[in-house]
Amino acid sequence: MWKNYLKIAWRNIKRSKGYALINIGGLGIGMAASILLLIWVQFEMSVDRFHEDIDDIYAVWRSGEFNGEIASWDYTPAPYVAAVKENYPEVEEATHITEWDQLLLAVGENSFYEESTFTMPSFFRIFTFEELYGDPVAALEEPNSIVLTESVALKLFGRTDAIGESVLAQNQLELEVKAVIRDLPENTNFPFTVFLPFKKLEQLGWVDDYWLNNSYRTFVKLAKGTDLSSFNEKFKGFTASQSDQPEITDFLYPMKDLYLKSEFENGVAVGGRIDMLQIFLVVSILVLTIAGINFVNLSTAQSDQRSKEVGIRKISGANWGMLIGQFLAESILIAVAAYGVAVILVSVSFDSFQNLVQQELPNPFSQNSFWVISVIYVLVIGVLAGSYPAFLLSSFKPALAIKSKLNVNRSFGVKPREVLVVFQFAVVVILVSSVWIVRDQIQFVQNRDLGIKKENLVFHQISEEAMQKATTVREKIMSIPEVSAVSFTFSPITQIWSNTNMMNWQGKDPDFRPEISRYSGDVKVAETLGFEILEGRDIDVLTYPSDSTAALINESAAELMGFEDPVGQIIIDDEIEFRIVGVVKDFIMNSPFQKAFPTLVSGPIRGGNHAHIRYHENADIQEALAQTEEVFLQLDPNTPFEATFVDAEHARKFRSEERVSLLTTLFTSLAILISCMGLFGLATFIAERRKKEISVRKVLGASVIGVVALISKEFTRLVFISVVIGVPVTWYFMSDWLMTFDYHTSINWSLFLWTGILTLFIALLTVSSQAIKAALINPAKTLKSE
Repeated sequence: MWKNYLKIAWRNIKRSKGYALINIGGLGIGMAASILLLIWVQFEMSVDRFHEDIDDIYAVWRSGEFNGEIASWDYTPAPYVAAVKENYPEVEEATHITEWDQLLLAVGENSFYEESTFTMPSFFRIFTFEELYGDPVAALEEPNSIVLTESVALKLFGRTDAIGESVLAQNQLELEVKAVIRDLPENTNFPFTVFLPFKKLEQLGWVDDYWLNNSYRTFVKLAKGTDLSSFNEKFKGFTASQSDQPEITDFLYPMKDLYLKSEFENGVAVGGRIDMLQIFLVVSILVLTIAGINFVNLSTAQSDQRSKEVGIRKISGANWGMLIGQFLAESILIAVAAYGVAVILVSVSFDSFQNLVQQELPNPFSQNSFWVISVIYVLVIGVLAGSYPAFLLSSFKPALAIKSKLNVNRSFGVKPREVLVVFQFAVVVILVSSVWIVRDQIQFVQNRDLGIKKENLVFHQISEEAMQKATTVREKIMSIPEVSAVSFTFSPITQIWSNTNMMNWQGKDPDFRPEISRYSGDVKVAETLGFEILEGRDIDVLTYPSDSTAALINESAAELMGFEDPVGQIIIDDEIEFRIVGVVKDFIMNSPFQKAFPTLVSGPIRGGNHAHIRYHENADIQEALAQTEEVFLQLDPNTPFEATFVDAEHARKFRSEERVSLLTTLFTSLAILISCMGLFGLATFIAERRKKEISVRKVLGASVIGVVALISKEFTRLVFISVVIGVPVTWYFMSDWLMTFDYHTSINWSLFLWTGILTLFIALLTVSSQAIKAALINPAKTLKSE
């Protein structure tokens, strides 16, 4: 029976080639889009979920109420691991990890920087990473050992079996390779390629017992069967019991949710990356739905032509179920053909899509599960797309069907086909206007005054050896003609590495504990970085030796501290007294989408290992960089020179939003294309069905413009309704999206006007081609049979 269904379905498809191509093409594009997005979503959902004991692994988070708001963070002090294991028998394993500077590795003259972490043996007992050589757990028990990934071993030694080899870290630590592991998989959020023993930090004296020094992330593995809610209830007072911080509460957060749902508001998880994935999952479904609507619309539009076939089949004995089977067979056959198109499109675009999402995704075609799911996927789409036409056509009464006196019934005065067209173009309006708003937001933030002159400014991480020759390094760099200023700082100007809520100043309420960021510089830091000095002067230890404990504060800090005359005031931080010598305009170090944080820029008492170098505006940058590199290599030949441009680093902070914009633009374009394909098919069908009416109108004197307007009017009305529906929906959701940023633009209502004009123009352009063709036909050819 099904063989007969498919044979008849193939004949019907061949008979209506144009409509079949529109259906197959539209569904194929929609399927390809949804397949690519589902591959990406599946990859994102798998991040750090491959560990064997993932259901028992948790990240330690802490919360505290400060100034009426609850803040949450996932950094802990050094004593945390030992204390938590001692106090809670449910904790089987616990480990710290560091997230600090890149580590310089060297073997002979071969040297480069790698992402590293100091961690404990328990790290490899908690997390599942493949061992190649040696035992990483045993390796991290010894302070002078190192664990490498296979790619780093290859770069250092030209082979992966490097057990027993020596590596020089930071030009001062001689370490022995005790284990080599497989490169961490793409679907992990750990970026590390090198693992060093936490015991080495302790041996070097870099670990303290201070419970306010939050420098390490902590992960634990609970005993199987431990109830998380019950554990968190007794765990919440852990920090308070170990220190004089009663306002801090502790809780464990599931590792499997950490990558996707790690944004907190007032101590409660409110989402994160999962929100973006859900948006694009909905977009992919909408694109696929639009393609399915094309099939439904064209199938129901052809109901008059199929009515006689239905009537004859019913008179010949075909029952309701047989007719439904016949029409579903047609839709499934089209879905299979469309899936073939989709597979070709996915194959061709897969590499480009990976570049777009900036991730190396697994190749779906090499996975058996993909093909099994594909069969189900095609059948579901075929049945869903074909169900309404199948039930509609199979319900025709034979007598009326043979007389071709059928019409699709209206519900509440509206044809279902009109509703579907309105839905299609309402989605287009929403997507187009959303793309517009996303781009407006990105452009608005890109044009923001950062309070930093980022052009012609670079930073370079300096080794300890070079910092011991800081005066010589500065003199030699300043002797380069293209260099205008140099300052050695605590961290890059593009990142906040340290903050505290424990600063004190005269007149401060002891209960007022705002979070203030820390930065530092030694000589003309404001001039080097391009800060605008509003009051006082710059920090300069060469001119003022006492400036080692001088400080600049930004506008937000000055307002927060309530100083009428900030210059000369004293701020105490970590028991160090800093004297304010100047106030600078607010500057942005972290995300450009966030507000400017109150910041204290101190003198160099805390040290620093980053050189910020400003070149003159008209400098030959390549020549200047070459000369700068020569200076560093002369004074420290074992450390490679790696300059990072501040403007390039700033631009990278827009990648996530730009990716959203590009993906939204891509799928909006596909939605427009698919909708126009369907509209074109409907316009063609309607023009064909009304050709005799058009011919009679032309004989009676109707103009070409009048005929085109007649055919286009129906679609214009539907698209206009789509605009009316789409605009408020977009405004509602995009207003909420903009409010997720501290610094955001407002929605300009004119963009909705232009969106409506653009949508109407696209629809008219699509329909008018067939309307003009119908209007130009010779009436004699159409009416000669009458």
